[in-house]
Amino acid sequence: MKDYFNPLLLLIVIALLSWKVSVGIETPASVEVWLLTLCATGFVVNGLLSVAQALARRKSLMSVVWSCVFLVFCSCAWVTMRQEKDYRHEINSYHELNARWQEEHNNPFELIDDEGRTLLELATILGKKMAVRGLLAQPEAAQAGEVILRAAVHAAENGRHELLTMLAQQKGGFDFNRLSDGRSPLVAAVLSNNRKCAEVLLELNAKPDFCDENGVSPLMHAVIDNNRGMASLLIEHGADPYLKDRTGRDAASCSRSDLMDAILQPKH
Repeated sequence: MKDYFNPLLLLIVIALLSWKVSVGIETPASVEVWLLTLCATGFVVNGLLSVAQALARRKSLMSVVWSCVFLVFCSCAWVTMRQEKDYRHEINSYHELNARWQEEHNNPFELIDDEGRTLLELATILGKKMAVRGLLAQPEAAQAGEVILRAAVHAAENGRHELLTMLAQQKGGFDFNRLSDGRSPLVAAVLSNNRKCAEVLLELNAKPDFCDENGVSPLMHAVIDNNRGMASLLIEHGADPYLKDRTGRDAASCSRSDLMDAILQPKH
């Protein structure tokens, strides 16, 4: 019976989580994390005890396997629940700010939530195209350059490439070659490995060598992360592999593989 305990408990937990999601029950994230931690701890302890018996009884190895499987499952479930919590918080903040705007009829770009995010930023994070289009159509948008820049960074981080195009269609155009919290939208796209966003930004005249607050270029970030695809894209758009940061390093000196070296070599 012991050999069936782990898989049976795993199925019960999966069934309970599936039921919770399908019914839409909201529970405090701290409770969810503690329950998952308790389950994972139980399986790890069970697995360690089984190791002690493994030499005498080979079937007990299955307990170790199932403990590892359940530990991986708990990790994935924990990450998913944290993301769900963040999404619930963002959507609630968006609705609260939107309701305030509709009731007070004030400048929507000056309304912020408890984390300092504006209505436009939240709409961008959530991918609400109609809301973003509506906000950009407001007369106050002409004076909201910094807010739009922060929204562009969020769009690049979250893979909202279609919203980057929308943000760029501001009257008079929009310059993406600026920093928000030390990063440009292109640097944010590179760090998040959102290739489509990087492509769109480069098409919208984002400079491939526009550095962050530390003088680190988008290409250097790609090389440090060993992201060959992103490095190739930046090189194709004219990024300089020998542009130095404030410490005297360049992208070429940060390369850790022959494949990356080949990408950074000047083409004749």
